[in-house]
Amino acid sequence: MSPDNEDGDAASGGVAPAEKVSKLGKFIQTYHGFLSSFVIGVAGLVATSIWQYRQSQIAAQQAHSEQTIAETKAENDWRIARAEILSKNLNVLSAQGPGSADQRFGVLLSLTRGAIIDPELAVSYAMELGKDNPTYMRTVLEATGQKNYDQLAQGFKLTCVERYGVEKATELCKDDALADRSDAIAQVILDEMEAAEAVRAAPGNGPLSLLHEEREVQAFPGKMAWLFEPYLQDLYERRQWQEIQRFENYSAGARLVGALVLSTARTGEMVSTTEAADLDRFHADHRKWLASYLLSATCAAECRGKLVDVMLSSYGEAQGDYDEPFRRLLLQSRVEAAPAYAHLHPRLLWCQVDADDLAMFRDRVLVPALTTALADAKTDPTLVEDLVGLLALVPEPAATAAAALDAWKKALAALGRPGEHLQRTFNSRRAASAHERSNPPPMIKKVNFCNAAAMAAAPAPAQP
Repeated sequence: MSPDNEDGDAASGGVAPAEKVSKLGKFIQTYHGFLSSFVIGVAGLVATSIWQYRQSQIAAQQAHSEQTIAETKAENDWRIARAEILSKNLNVLSAQGPGSADQRFGVLLSLTRGAIIDPELAVSYAMELGKDNPTYMRTVLEATGQKNYDQLAQGFKLTCVERYGVEKATELCKDDALADRSDAIAQVILDEMEAAEAVRAAPGNGPLSLLHEEREVQAFPGKMAWLFEPYLQDLYERRQWQEIQRFENYSAGARLVGALVLSTARTGEMVSTTEAADLDRFHADHRKWLASYLLSATCAAECRGKLVDVMLSSYGEAQGDYDEPFRRLLLQSRVEAAPAYAHLHPRLLWCQVDADDLAMFRDRVLVPALTTALADAKTDPTLVEDLVGLLALVPEPAATAAAALDAWKKALAALGRPGEHLQRTFNSRRAASAHERSNPPPMIKKVNFCNAAAMAAAPAPAQP
């Protein structure tokens, strides 16, 4: 090999070849100044954005705080203004008597519509106004939003006719003076139920909230029934079966109120054969449900006693719908029937039943129940004595009621000969009740309806 070739090879192989650089590397090497400026710019932009965002948050928080402060100040100022307005009108609202009714009504209605007065306070003043003018009260109540319906129920007072089915001039009937006010409250319930029905409002937000708790309804079944009576009676007369079903499906308490009211809703109108069959089926269903409810574990002793009171007071209006429930209840075991006897005894003893209703109750319930009990040898003897005791408190059927008188005599004959135990029980209790009615204890005089008319007509004793 020649020296020239050796030099050429040495020149070509003695120097290390340069490393290949990627395109990204060449770009960074070429534009490193630009990239540095770009990164710094982006970082600055991000930092600026973060600062601006935090500043906007601080500004929003400050604006919210200022708004809250402004709202609180406005609310406090409004409270002060309301207090001043109320203080200026307090003398008017606190006035009593028919002479101030017009002025009280104008002031109270203005305060209510302007939301200046608290709803609970508005209802309280409206109740007082209702003693003098129920129409004014009704207008104010209907203009009051967010009412407490428990407050309305407390202001609803049952009359003696509603409580006992009879009216007497006794201290027990003092709430009769508030009858017009109570009627107006029931009309408010009717109006608001119809309004809620028209807009399909949530049922729990209106008057139906009174029937949400079953125990509350059981505690005051008569009051709740009469509160909703105008509404349910209106639905029945217009044959609004779906609305009635919606009402009763709301709660067990509403179902109970519906059964009590609609059992007495018969209007005696002339209807077609088809409609008569539908009505009979409607009442039969309610009668069956009420009988089963009376005997269920849900309705305890106190519940049964109060339901017996309500049913006895409207016995005649039920036109027989209460006969079967009463007979079944009175023939139950003594433990289950005891509350019914406990409530029936004073009602019958002190004549707290309408005379016509009492005659029907005797002929349709007491006499048949006693006849059934005597015919069954397994009947508890103590239960038979209780039935005999109730029968001793009612008058004998008139001679003109031949069928009733015949059934009465047969029932008494079934008691045995005069010297036997049941006959002695009947005679002794009949004599004792006659004596107590003519000479009632001082504490009983105000609840004794037997001689109420004579006592009211008697002249007051002369003052020494």
